[in-house]
Amino acid sequence: MSHGKLREDHNCQNCGHYVEKLYCTHCGQENVETRQPFHFLFTHFIEDFVHYDGSFWQTIKKLFLKPGVLTKEYLSGKRNSSVNPVKMYIFVSFVTFFLISIFPSKNHLINEKNETPKETVSTEKIEKAVNAITDTLQSKGFTTVEQGTKIKSEFEKNKDVNSLDDLKPETISDIEKGVKQEAPLLHPLVSKYKEIKQNKISNEQLNDAITEKSLHLIPKVLFVYMPFFAFLLWIFYNKKKWWYFDHGIFTLHYFTVILLSILVIFLLNQSSNYIDNSAVTAILAFINTLIIFYLVVYFFLALKKLYNQGLIKTSIKGILLLGINTFIFSIIVLGIIIYSFLHV
Repeated sequence: MSHGKLREDHNCQNCGHYVEKLYCTHCGQENVETRQPFHFLFTHFIEDFVHYDGSFWQTIKKLFLKPGVLTKEYLSGKRNSSVNPVKMYIFVSFVTFFLISIFPSKNHLINEKNETPKETVSTEKIEKAVNAITDTLQSKGFTTVEQGTKIKSEFEKNKDVNSLDDLKPETISDIEKGVKQEAPLLHPLVSKYKEIKQNKISNEQLNDAITEKSLHLIPKVLFVYMPFFAFLLWIFYNKKKWWYFDHGIFTLHYFTVILLSILVIFLLNQSSNYIDNSAVTAILAFINTLIIFYLVVYFFLALKKLYNQGLIKTSIKGILLLGINTFIFSIIVLGIIIYSFLHV
């Protein structure tokens, strides 16, 4: 355990009392040189957190293998044997999103090899199908002759388009005008896409940019969402017995488990990018599925352990809480993606 270089003077810089050894017996400050090499800041933080402050690995082990136990112990007053929940969450959040941000995106890992061309449907067949469907819609009265002609005309202009990258500027402009009239709320998205195409940004580059911006936003969103998650718990459980603070500690522990699980899934997916073996890829995908399943089971087990209610009550409340949070967070994730797209 490194503490940095000891000062030659024995007077405490904080309170002025005499320091016999490493720490001041009056205020507890460490008597080391205030100026240290830059790397010391990082290494000292890691060492203090992992080894010195509250048995980091024991906290992780208990957090994952004994759902709800760590929260129950902390609320009962047993706190020195584990890492503080807030400090734990901040550290795990930092490590998770730092590692995610330094890995290259999957698009950059694809080797440019001559692959066997995929079988595609001929343009003539697609054109015949479009014409047949359009004629059927007209005969049934679902579209007018004018609308049918427009559909065929648009297909003719873009029949060689294999992806959104190949859309012609005039087609995007037509779509933009139509959306502005029919769905004004979607107009900013189409306008942004038009701007992106004018700047000759490919869809792969766009996906990378959205992913990168989203990853920077998710930690902030999770942190802001936690009080609401705790608030839902407060609504569902006895307010005389359980304080909002108690639900906050439960939320910090559960979100820490979620972040660590996200990190493991991400690292497994990154590993699959370097392994050209379908069996190994299938195994990794199965492990990812198990982790997601465990997060759901973990939530129910943690609720049962901490709040000590019957199986039926815990199941009903757990299902309702998961349903509400999944619905709300899905909307939030969609919002993050849209925001990232508009600010690329």
